[in-house]
Amino acid sequence: MAKLLTRRTFLRAGAGVAGAAALAACGATPTPQVIEKVVTQIVEGTPQVVKETVVVEKEVQVTAAPAEAAKIVVYECCWNQEHIDAGKALYETFRQDNPSILVEDFWPAGDPGWMEILLAKTAANEQVDIIWWCASHHKFAQEGRLLDMKPLLEADPSFKMEGVFQDAGIDFCYDVPGRAGPLWGIPTNYATTLLWYNIAMFDAASLAYPTADWTYDDLLAAAQTLTKDVDGDGTNDEWGIAIGSDNWYYEPFLKGWGGGIVEVDGDGCLLNKPETIEALQWLQNLMHESKVEPLPENTAAMGEDAMFISGKLGMVIRPEWAQFNFLPPHESAGLLYGVSLMPTGPKKRATNYWAGITSVTSQTAAPQAAWEVAKFITSDAYQRTMTVFIPESPAARIETTRYRFEDYDKYPDDRSALIESPKYGQQYYAIARYGKEMQDIVSPALDPVWLGTSKPAEVVDAICEQVTAKIAELRAG
Repeated sequence: MAKLLTRRTFLRAGAGVAGAAALAACGATPTPQVIEKVVTQIVEGTPQVVKETVVVEKEVQVTAAPAEAAKIVVYECCWNQEHIDAGKALYETFRQDNPSILVEDFWPAGDPGWMEILLAKTAANEQVDIIWWCASHHKFAQEGRLLDMKPLLEADPSFKMEGVFQDAGIDFCYDVPGRAGPLWGIPTNYATTLLWYNIAMFDAASLAYPTADWTYDDLLAAAQTLTKDVDGDGTNDEWGIAIGSDNWYYEPFLKGWGGGIVEVDGDGCLLNKPETIEALQWLQNLMHESKVEPLPENTAAMGEDAMFISGKLGMVIRPEWAQFNFLPPHESAGLLYGVSLMPTGPKKRATNYWAGITSVTSQTAAPQAAWEVAKFITSDAYQRTMTVFIPESPAARIETTRYRFEDYDKYPDDRSALIESPKYGQQYYAIARYGKEMQDIVSPALDPVWLGTSKPAEVVDAICEQVTAKIAELRAG
């Protein structure tokens, strides 16, 4: 059976996107239908999703809709089957409440993959009116395949983004930094990076738990205390921290130092800034000098998350969905863990912010109807079912995520960092304009740093030369 690519796993699969969008319509169903209706019940004080089998007595006849009805095809994001079943029920409710909009929901599942299916439908010139993105939207926007939604937003006094969605998510929806240019979507979901810690290891080392006041110096000091050669063979068996060579996890440290990787729409290549070089050297030292971070050969047998769960790794940098990895062993085996904000660097506190948005395509024949469907997708009711009651990467709608981490989740005891983290969010470079092209240059070129064979200062100038040349080439093309 093909493995379904969820939004969480898609983050690890890549950020770039090329091509366009489209999708096919479904046929009429002129017979009574049996559907599963998703309802929310209060069970012992906790909202829970319950599926009820409901027989729709009236005939559902797509072709019998009013002549003025608008057909809107939605290309949904990466979901597992439980989400798909719940989403289909939600769309059925929307259809009943909005008979003048013929919304057709499409849910890609399994191979060949979310983006591959989208591109195939594009090549076939099929209809797609709305895309809930599992990847960066910039390539589609650049090719003129997305609709500027700013006029729709400005014409709808009932719908606001300011104060409703996280600021970093709103920022990402605009074409260029500073919320300028066209508006390519509505914020939908997100991920940031946070510091997760193993309570039992901290207790055994008599260490105070991480707090919002922690600096990088505090992080290093704790990691040094947690790192141990338990059996005395000269090789560490327990480590303090895992950050790794994935730019999603280490880029926040560069930003906290006042540096970065690439800002295509800003200062260009940032890798050869003194602040970035200093941050990269600090990260390299974690692995190869102080040796508080495991090397790939140390994590090959069981992986960083399993090491964290088994008490061999004191801290990890992970997104919000680490909760899905760590909560089951907490419930089944008593794993005790906590989560804190990213520590503050020499210049600031920073976390990466990976944004998902819902866009309307420029091919739509009914932009107003598409706007109504996009509002439905980004509503609290839809998002609670799809990101809270059935856990997923959290919603960019503030009230939905606040409800999840304040009222719905019950562990860890202090979940405030999960609510506060987006306030420090900065756009992850790999999902910005030309992000894939930049990542294709940067990631392999920095391998010598993570392997310990070159100092950062020895490689960054050559990387920036490649980056600058590639940006010029892309803009000229």
